[in-house]
Amino acid sequence: MIDIDKVIKEVSKRLNIDKEIVAEVCKHPYKCVVDIMKDTTDDREILFNQLFKFKLKRRYKENKNREYSK
Repeated sequence: MIDIDKVIKEVSKRLNIDKEIVAEVCKHPYKCVVDIMKDTTDDREILFNQLFKFKLKRRYKENKNREYSK
């Protein structure tokens, strides 16, 4: 499996760009997803183009503040 740190290192090396800048660009979409998922008022589904979609379960889409129970 590919490790994000290896990708950052390789891109940084190939493009001769600082690793911190490459890391910020690579991790940006995931940070945005975390922010959206933590937002209690936002119940949209999150789509990574051509990859996958995060969907809220129906019970959470109705009330995102609801406690998790089995």
